[in-house]
Amino acid sequence: MADARVTRGLEDSTGYMLRLAHLRAHQIAAEAFPDGPHPREYAVLTAIAAGGPVSQQRLAEQLDVNRTLMVAVADTLEQRGLVERRRDPADRRSYALHVTPAGHAELERLHAEIERADRRMTERLTEAERGRLNELLRKLVAIDLERVPEPLADRTGFLLTRAHFSSRDRANELLRPLDIVVRHFGLMSLLDAHGPSSQQALARRLAVSPTMITQMVDEVEARGLAERRPNPADRRSYLVTLTPDGKRRLTAARRVAGKFAVELAAPIGEEGDRELRALLHKLVGT
Repeated sequence: MADARVTRGLEDSTGYMLRLAHLRAHQIAAEAFPDGPHPREYAVLTAIAAGGPVSQQRLAEQLDVNRTLMVAVADTLEQRGLVERRRDPADRRSYALHVTPAGHAELERLHAEIERADRRMTERLTEAERGRLNELLRKLVAIDLERVPEPLADRTGFLLTRAHFSSRDRANELLRPLDIVVRHFGLMSLLDAHGPSSQQALARRLAVSPTMITQMVDEVEARGLAERRPNPADRRSYLVTLTPDGKRRLTAARRVAGKFAVELAAPIGEEGDRELRALLHKLVGT
């Protein structure tokens, strides 16, 4: 989990709080299902069972998953004997996914286990707060209840994952002209707030692995936005420092982030956005 000392500024970002909540959901899912299946497989199996046979393309659109990933998930489910591909009677050139008897049995088992994991993830919230969080998340990502099966539409983990990836992808799109992505913005914001920092401290505050923080620092350093400098207190280590160009780029990125925050909050309004952040803070324990 993330360091409880969330950096001031980032903690006021709905996008950042969605990331922390998604990390909590991911961690609990990994603990609940150490040997699988991936929650994505559960979502796909649930959608097929609830809506009936469906093409991979339609299913990818329904669950907001890219087509390549959907093919991989469908392949995995088919290999496990949980779904099968059959030619679509309405279009002999395409195939529809069908849940097998084994798939229905597996889904029955998973429903209860997923529910327990979902409850554990939201254990810091009251039942009313959990319901309100789900309601706000559905509005945030504009989930059509007629398209998304009811079991998924009320799964906090599913909703958080969808909201996180949707938010991240849109923010990356807006930041693209500045040649940075959201993870660079978060890293640069921390360096601006805390000054020169070790990679270990940055990894802790951003809740990422040592490998990931090394990659992130490499990326911003290659862009001339930060640099590693010898640590005066320990010549064997380095501190990551923002460059003047990094500070200029960060200022521009903050303007983009301000516009993005307004866009992200539009479906739930300013008051709903504040309420959502408060619920996310409580959920992750910050």
